[in-house]
Amino acid sequence: MIKKYFLSSLAALALGFVVSCDNTTEDPPNQNKNNTSTATITGPRILSRVNNGSKDLEEYITSGGMLSQVYVRDAGSSNATLSTVTYTGSTISQIKIQDNVNPHVTDNTYALTYTSGKLSAFTMDQTIMGSANHSDFTVYYDAAGTLYRIVEKKKVGGSASYSFYNEMKFTYSAGNIVKLDYIRMLMSGGNPDTSTASTMVYYFDNYDSKINPYTTLPKEYFMVASTMTQVNGSMLSANNVGKVTMQSPAGPQISYPKGYLYDSQNYPVSDLGQLVKYIYKAL
Repeated sequence: MIKKYFLSSLAALALGFVVSCDNTTEDPPNQNKNNTSTATITGPRILSRVNNGSKDLEEYITSGGMLSQVYVRDAGSSNATLSTVTYTGSTISQIKIQDNVNPHVTDNTYALTYTSGKLSAFTMDQTIMGSANHSDFTVYYDAAGTLYRIVEKKKVGGSASYSFYNEMKFTYSAGNIVKLDYIRMLMSGGNPDTSTASTMVYYFDNYDSKINPYTTLPKEYFMVASTMTQVNGSMLSANNVGKVTMQSPAGPQISYPKGYLYDSQNYPVSDLGQLVKYIYKAL
């Protein structure tokens, strides 16, 4: 659903739409493109909404600074997903993501496991058209403790054997993800069958040096959500991506731009490339 929102925004850009000049957000856009914003939030904050003028495309509901629900809405329809976040103490232990259609296309429940305080594995139980599927995810970090890979092995239709293997490989530069390889293949006899492999590649370029608004929210949520919508892998970066390019196994590359206006605290308040505003809530 998030991916569809981005593509809808790109189509709008091609038609020559412009960003709304509405100044009713908590952090109004700085129309002069400098750092003298009249932002009303000067201290700690958390991302609350991503708005395109007529709809909150993303809504992050928090209580006491803890994320509890996430709505992601399609720009061109009534389609949406709701993520419900459950905690054990202050640690996310479960995420349930469900769409608003009947029968559900997305109905996933994730159970998260941690090692030494870091997300190390999670499972997904999924129901699609009456079929029960199960995935086991393993999270890998490099020697510096940076996210490196997320591997999924999936069982379908109640089978006891794995049928599919999916792998996300992250490449970094200066704390930002610059490339994400999403590799998919079948499994046979419990092993990936490399002869069936295909790779979708996402390139994230032209990062700024400002604060990525998604870093104000729990990274574990975005690690799990990125397994559904890999194009949003840059949400795990420290800064804000300026261009996203998708390269499918067959066909031309597709790119779309992103360009930001900031407040005086170095937070983006709008993205001229995607025609959205970022709206925050003070902590």
